[in-house]
Amino acid sequence: MRSAKHFLLLLSWLIIFLPASVLHAGVNDSLNQKQFFSAAQQREVRNYIRPCLYMNLYATGSRPMKSMNSIPSQMLTSRLGNYKFITSNIGFYCPLYTHTSIDKNDSSNLNTFHLLMTMNGLLDQPRFSGLDQQHKLYKIGMGLRAIYGFGSKFILFVDASPYVVGDKYDKQQTQQFKFASAAVFNWMINPSFSVRGGITKTFLFGNRNYLPMLGFRIGKLDSKFYFNIQFPRVISFNFQPTPKFSFSIYSKSYGGLYNISNGDSLYPFGDKIIQFGQTGLSNGVRFDFRPSPNFSFFVAGGFAVREHVWLYSHSFNQQNHARPIANFFDGQPAPSLFVNFGIACRFGSAKKSSGNYLMYDIMDLNNTMDPGDNNSGPGNGDIRKASKEEEMKKVQYKDVVDLIDDTDLY
Repeated sequence: MRSAKHFLLLLSWLIIFLPASVLHAGVNDSLNQKQFFSAAQQREVRNYIRPCLYMNLYATGSRPMKSMNSIPSQMLTSRLGNYKFITSNIGFYCPLYTHTSIDKNDSSNLNTFHLLMTMNGLLDQPRFSGLDQQHKLYKIGMGLRAIYGFGSKFILFVDASPYVVGDKYDKQQTQQFKFASAAVFNWMINPSFSVRGGITKTFLFGNRNYLPMLGFRIGKLDSKFYFNIQFPRVISFNFQPTPKFSFSIYSKSYGGLYNISNGDSLYPFGDKIIQFGQTGLSNGVRFDFRPSPNFSFFVAGGFAVREHVWLYSHSFNQQNHARPIANFFDGQPAPSLFVNFGIACRFGSAKKSSGNYLMYDIMDLNNTMDPGDNNSGPGNGDIRKASKEEEMKKVQYKDVVDLIDDTDLY
């Protein structure tokens, strides 16, 4: 009897309390699921382009200059002496806003918009052996760029790079605001061939220039080989034997236009400020190494050729509105060997872009058109060489960790 009462008491307890405990557990599970999915949404990666910080150094050897046949120019050439050029640069870009949508008329087309902030700092050191105090020319700027990819084939790229230039010889009087910009349309006819056209305001050629931009690429950006020509910036043959190593044979332009102090009386007619312009071509070989998804570095060397050093009377050109500005000195340094090396660091996570060739062209535009009008970007370290099918069977987690998003794990 007593055992029967104990059994009935236990049964009633189960009937009353078990559903409540189950219901309570269900509520907790539901809340946990909501929290879980909410956290997963917060961890969702929105950007295809990761923030990137890069630095590089470029230097030529010392060599003599020749100039125009006029006697004043020859005298100034003799006074300036041999010429050597060193430049160092630090740049940064970061996505501010990314939006991706599917074309309503064609679900296979992915439209993507990217707004980026850019920053750049550069120090140019034209060194003349005949001057006691050297000019150190700086350029500091911050800008914006917008990249819109649509229709699975087309890209609009617009970059605005305002910056301040000056000469540390006389910081206060030589500071000047300048504005470089570019607008480019890219048509990816197929993954192995794309063409570009646009216009740029640039100071790369030591003067104020508005130039057309024309270019094309043959070969996939993730293949073993591709050829790239982007006038007026670069021509390159690119080779990628492995995902972590690549090299290129290239020819690219460099230069700038600055206010400099006339404290050493380079211009004899009383101007306190004159202008210095420079341009040249670097013909060389570059080796890129990518030991990890977040870090890459390069070393390069070759010949600096077709260099020009110009000096302008700032007051004369202001009064006469000369465009392009007229020089009173044109020095032509002899060809020289150069060395160039740099590093690039990328941060955070990005949406998967493996095999997305429109996104590859967007990345290539972003890395080729460096902020600050210096023609010295981080390189395509965020585009990996495609692996063969038999190689994929040997892939380990560490080899593809940069291609996995957090949201893929849920």
